[in-house]
This record gives sequence, C-alpha cells and structure tokens, in this order.
Amino acid sequence: MRRRMAGYTGPLLSDTFSKTSESTLRVTLSRLKRKGLVENQSGAWRVTKKGILHLSDKINFHKAYNHRLKTPKSMIIAFDIPEQYKRKRAWLRFELKNLGFEMLQKSLWLGPAPLPKEFLKTLSDLNLLNFVKFFEAKESDII
Repeated sequence: MRRRMAGYTGPLLSDTFSKTSESTLRVTLSRLKRKGLVENQSGAWRVTKKGILHLSDKINFHKAYNHRLKTPKSMIIAFDIPEQYKRKRAWLRFELKNLGFEMLQKSLWLGPAPLPKEFLKTLSDLNLLNFVKFFEAKESDII
C-alpha cells in the first residue's frame, strides 16, 4: 500500500513514512480525498489543484519574518486572541520570537520597534489587529 500511495515501486524516502501505521495512512488519505485535496489515479495518489491551493495557503500562512530588528527593545505587545483562533495565536507568538521579542507572559511581549510593514499587513489580513495592542516602553517609564 505504501508504494502505491507514493506512486512508484522504488524504496521509501523517509523513515517517518515507513513508521506510520497502515490504518493511520488509510484514514488520512480518506479525509484528504473527502475534502477533494487528493485523488487516486490508477493506484497512485496525486494532489489535486484544490490540494495545491490549500498547501500554498498553508505555506503563506506560516511565512516567517526572519529579519530580527536591531533596535532597542522599546515596544510592548499585548494580545488576547480567542481560542477559536489558536492557530493564529501560535503563529503570532512564533513571529514575535523571530522578530526578536521576549515573552514576559504568554500574551505579553517586549521587543524592538518599529515593526515591519508586511508583518502589520499580515496581522490585518488575518483579522488579528482587533485583538492586539501596541505600547511604547521607555526605560525612564519602567524604572
């Protein structure tokens, strides 16, 4: 079954793939097929156009902003994102770490300012700006 799913009869490419149980593979493929993300053609599984679009959305969602800001830590970001958006909340925490922020509490971060415009645009595109507050922090205010 594994070779048919991979679409060829050669050796397996991944140890993880070979350690996955048959039932897990069957259930996963069944779900993906029901959603229209994969199809079985002549015994070989293929990703559909809908599946490719779905994957590209996932990749764009997890795009990391890898430019650590070199400015002093002068911004506090506080957020309260509802549980129904927990993936977006996890994404925000990941991105804040990439930008050089330090976690003070799970929803309170201290880091450099200003934030990249594309990061703010992504926050807006994900409809997260209503849940996020930005504060300026000066050392004289803290001490």
